[in-house]
Amino acid sequence: MSGYSARFDWYSATFEQLDDGRVPASLALALGGTVSWGRGRLGYARCATIERQDETLARVFVGSARLGEVHVAVSGDACDRVVPLVRRLWPEHRVARADSAIDFKAEFEVIDAAALEFAKDRRLAFRLVTDSEDGATRYLGSPKSEVQVRVYKKTEQLRKMHPERAQEVAEGIVRVELQARPGSVVKASVASMTAEELWGLGAWTRDFAVEFLQVDAERVSTHFRVPSDWSRSLHWLGKQYGPLIRKRADEVGADVAITEVLDTLGMVGR
Repeated sequence: MSGYSARFDWYSATFEQLDDGRVPASLALALGGTVSWGRGRLGYARCATIERQDETLARVFVGSARLGEVHVAVSGDACDRVVPLVRRLWPEHRVARADSAIDFKAEFEVIDAAALEFAKDRRLAFRLVTDSEDGATRYLGSPKSEVQVRVYKKTEQLRKMHPERAQEVAEGIVRVELQARPGSVVKASVASMTAEELWGLGAWTRDFAVEFLQVDAERVSTHFRVPSDWSRSLHWLGKQYGPLIRKRADEVGADVAITEVLDTLGMVGR
């Protein structure tokens, strides 16, 4: 199934490391990033976020009830750099979820029609979800199964998720994406599969890759860095309080307004 230009867009892996605190430090060192610690989830006590140049590269969850267990989650373009690194540093890991994505420059209606016909011919479960912002996602396969395919308007999804960077997103991108949540028997095997090989986990997803991905549409490469938590927070701070702060600055001057804001945050004189 080579030639489809598929890439990982989500990768979460679990493994054992005697000193679990060394995992985020090793990733940060190899990626030239920084580590910030916060509260964990997914049954883990703490979460380390690896960031570089205002981009979130990975999240590392540690402090499991199982001594030394570590869970690493990577999404978006960071997968291109982080997944090969995780595989090299900790090759014996178990994949909890992996998404294989292919982007097209095409009309969503054309791609969706082909996907719908495919699903009906094979009696697969399917549904279409739309929203008020012109977003649309076609789901193929049961959400309870190990594999599911999504066909969706990638341009609209990115602009909705990251309004602070909406102008960076190209028009007319449609994504075809396989989400795999492998069963316990194959979790370790998936750790060595390529993004293209991931489509072979299910009989119908293998057929989908062979038949559907021959659609006559231009394949494109999308690159969109996941903004850091700080960057997103600044965006929403500006959206919510920007007009009020600018009005105050017009009245008393920018320096006074800035001082008032910092004083409210208890940061004056620090």
